[in-house]
Amino acid sequence: MTTAELSVPRQLPAGNPKAALILDAYAEALRAAGEDVHVVYSAHGDMFKIVARETS
Repeated sequence: MTTAELSVPRQLPAGNPKAALILDAYAEALRAAGEDVHVVYSAHGDMFKIVARETS
């Protein structure tokens, strides 16, 4: 399955008690598809988001 085949929300409201768990599962699928991502909290908009990891 490619990333394009995954219907993945890249962000969910933090007010949803399952948002972080849902995005963690989606991020794991994206990592399995070859993307280097993780889930972060953004106070701007009060959202959990899947973002690309920054390379050093």
